[in-house]
Amino acid sequence: MSESWDNDKKNDGDSWGLPEGLDPMKVMQVASGYWQSCVLHAANRLDIFNRLDGEPKDLDTLQRETDSDRRCLGALLSALVSIDFLDRDGDVFKNNEFSQTFLTSSSKFYQGGIVYMFENWYEAWGGLFDTVKSGKPSALMHQTYSDKETRDYMMGMHNRALSQSDVLTGMVDLTGKKKLMDVGCGPSTFSVMFCKRYDGLNAVAMDRTQNLEIAQEIVNIYEMQDRVQLLPGDYNSDSLGEANDAMLLSSMTNQESPENIRKLFKKCYDSMNTEGVIMIQEQLLNAEKNGPELAALIGVNQIINTVGGSSYSTTEMMDIMKEVGFVNIEARQMPAPSPFILLTGYKK
Repeated sequence: MSESWDNDKKNDGDSWGLPEGLDPMKVMQVASGYWQSCVLHAANRLDIFNRLDGEPKDLDTLQRETDSDRRCLGALLSALVSIDFLDRDGDVFKNNEFSQTFLTSSSKFYQGGIVYMFENWYEAWGGLFDTVKSGKPSALMHQTYSDKETRDYMMGMHNRALSQSDVLTGMVDLTGKKKLMDVGCGPSTFSVMFCKRYDGLNAVAMDRTQNLEIAQEIVNIYEMQDRVQLLPGDYNSDSLGEANDAMLLSSMTNQESPENIRKLFKKCYDSMNTEGVIMIQEQLLNAEKNGPELAALIGVNQIINTVGGSSYSTTEMMDIMKEVGFVNIEARQMPAPSPFILLTGYKK
């Protein structure tokens, strides 16, 4: 190290000499970001928010109900208060408006399934370094999942879909359309909601058999058995049928390689009626690929979980749609509470 560099960089007195506007705490906040998520995961698994559903309880009561260590539970509850997931008065804890709305299963806005879903991915994310070095995912999607893991994932997807189904079903007018093909449907929530909104529309929802067991429960809850057909299959290898008036691909294209996406779009195009519409609902990067943050992080999740998946830009996806033959292609940012981009195109 040169003497001149050292003289330029050294600090005087107690001053750290930080560049204006830069906060060193950001390093700690990002590095320790999993602390907050682990607090939420543990609370969710202990069923804290449901135990406090409409009924404040003290630490001793919660300790008995959860069969937990009092000291450790107290620390967990304090952390939940500090991140605004609970309120407290002394040693009495209660849900605040946020947790009562989104983390109690009695609420129609319940998002607890999403918490379980992300907890199940925690170990795989710990292998990110090895994935980046080797190019091999630390956990593979489409492997054999336990029934609990499948239910956690599907209910997480269902909870999320409920929060944005009104947005999606109102952005594309399917009046007069007869058949919707939901490719990789997950819990089939969007198929159900499209059929509820548009009279005369029926849906075929395709996914793996294990996922469709949960989807069947959703279809039954909404009494859509006569209008939503669940079809076991692999969209990469099985037929997508014919005479489809609308195609829906939601939250699944970024788990595929560009080559597979191109083949899938072509299969969709070939299965559609003239003037049919394709709807691609996805987390996508901007043209410069410098954000949004969530889309970029989902790309990291895909390299951890898939062989060929990644994050893609809106421009890349629209280019593939154009190559396949779709026309009148449009990209729209979906309004809150949806963080997705909606791509639409039509078969000429």
